[in-house]
Formats: sequence, C-alpha cells, structure tokens
Amino acid sequence: MSEADNQPAPGTHGQPVEFIVPARLESLVIIRTLVSALGTLEDLDLDAVADLRLALDEACTALIRSSAPNSRLTVTVRPREEDLWISVSVPGVEDDVLRPGTFSWHVISSLTDAVETFHDGAGADGPARVYGITMTARRLDTSR
Repeated sequence: MSEADNQPAPGTHGQPVEFIVPARLESLVIIRTLVSALGTLEDLDLDAVADLRLALDEACTALIRSSAPNSRLTVTVRPREEDLWISVSVPGVEDDVLRPGTFSWHVISSLTDAVETFHDGAGADGPARVYGITMTARRLDTSR
C-alpha cells in the first residue's frame, strides 16, 4: 500500500483518532495539544480551536475528578462532514459527572455546538461504570 492510499480523498475528512491517557489532571496538557492539532488539521478556525480546548479542559476535569482509582481516560476525535465530534470517557465512581444546569455544563455548552453525556449502564454490583461526554465543533465555512 502506498502513502497515497492512506490519504483521504479530496472533499473528505481525516480518519478518527483515539488515544488513552492516565485519568490525572497532568494529562490535560497532552489532551489539549493533540485535540488542538487535530482541530486545526480539520479546518476549525483559531477561535473554535481555543473554545474547544477550554470545553475539553472542563469536560476532562469533571471526568477525572469522578474517575475510579488508576483509571485511563479515552479521547476519540471523529471528523465528520460539517463538524468535529469529540468523545471523552472514563470508568467512574460518581453518577453525576456532568448535569445540565451546572457551571461545567454551561461552560461546555457555551463553547461547543452540542454537548451530551452518556454511560455504559453497568450496575453498582459490577465494575465501575464508564461515563462520558461528547461534544461537537463546527468547521469553517469553506464555501465562501
């Protein structure tokens, strides 16, 4: 397979990227750097990248603070036609990682185009549940 075979076709967007880091506040710098680079490569303007960094900081901080001991945070970035979809998740021990109406929710929803939370549905008797937050950031309007 040649290098050209790995490149997205014209008019399409890059491949999804997933990375896993320790669920510690020290990991935030890695997350910010990688997602900022991906946002720039995927045609987000500088303001959108800066907003995404702040929203990601808030989401990851909430997840890290509610994570189970020695957990790892999973970050997935998926380029789509109109936007960049980001998911962050971690095995957690608290049910209320991020609730609508909280300060963190307000920050994230103000800085991104959409935000949602999810969990894997594992029961209290089983292993730690996986809690997560997804958000989207719109691309530059390239039709201008």
